[in-house]
Order: sequence, then C-alpha cells, then structure tokens
Amino acid sequence: MKRMKSEKDLDMFAIRPDRKGPKTVAILLIICSLFFALVAKADLDLAKQEEVSDAFMAEILETPNQQGDNISFDAYQSYHKEVNENNGYLIRGVSLAIGAAAGLLGGVLLFRMKPIGGQIALVGAVISFVGGIVGNMAFHDAAQKYLNGTIQDNAEYSAYACGICTFFFAALALLPLINARARLAFQEANKVVLVQDESE
Repeated sequence: MKRMKSEKDLDMFAIRPDRKGPKTVAILLIICSLFFALVAKADLDLAKQEEVSDAFMAEILETPNQQGDNISFDAYQSYHKEVNENNGYLIRGVSLAIGAAAGLLGGVLLFRMKPIGGQIALVGAVISFVGGIVGNMAFHDAAQKYLNGTIQDNAEYSAYACGICTFFFAALALLPLINARARLAFQEANKVVLVQDESE
C-alpha cells in the first residue's frame, strides 16, 4: 500500500506538457509584432521625407509649447534633418520591421507548436534591440542639439522605451524555449508515429 501511495505522490509532481503556455506566448508575440510594424512604418515614412509638414510639426509641438518649451518649426525641422542625415529613422525602422516580420512568422509557427518559431522571433527581437539602440542614438544626439524641455526628454525616454519593449519581446520569445513543460509539449506535438502496414 505504501508503495502505491508513493507512486501516486510522484505522479502528482511529474512535469506535464503545457500546450496552452506556448500558444499564449505566440499570441502575445503577434500582438507585439503588429505594434513594432506600426512604429517601423512611421519611421520608414519619415526617412523618405527631407522635410516634415507644418501640420505634422504643429501636432508634435502643440503640447510641449503649451508647457513653455517654445520650440520653433525651424528647430524641429533641423532636428528631423539631423536624424535623417544620421539614418536614425532608417536604422530603427528597418530593424523594427525585421523584428516585426520575424515575430509574426515566429508567432504563427509557435502557435502551431513548432519550437523554431520561438527561435525565429528571438533572432528578430535581438536585431530590433540592437538596431533600436543604434537608431535611437541619432534621435538623442539631434534632440540634445536642437530641442529643449519635455520634447528633448521624450527623445531620451523613447530610446529607453524601445530598449525595454524589444528586451521584453526577446524574453517572451525565449520563454517557451527554456520552459520544461513547453519543451515536453513540443516533443509530444512533433513526435513521429510510424504506422506499419499490416498487409506486408
């Protein structure tokens, strides 16, 4: 009787496959990828513009100037040109676009219980992380040169925010690859069953 009880106790603590976890991560990766894609599109659109419109600047500068920053359109235009000359928009936009594409593909594969999906998303996240940091250096330097007040601070904070988001993205992609229950679920979902033909 004691032997049977101990076997049941061991079974209670046995690691069981978890299919729900990787699929939840896959959905989160897809959502994050869509956000990255929107930011990437905005950056790549700005990379094509030698000058930004007055309407765009009015929208961007409205709140900072109401708070007393008094940033002129000429100063913001110089900031935009400086970022563009140092390829800030292009570097950040391309790296986030790669991350978004890798995250979408990886998320779909991960949802189908393919562990390579997590690996693809992780590579994309690392590219986005590195590219985001390099690209944001151009934003930070140009802001220090031409802007002031809250909008100058926002350029610095956006660099931190980009780094945090891409780091979270990488951690999310890595999670199902190192989780024991998820790895068991991958093995179970992808195991090959040989069917022997009885007629032979």
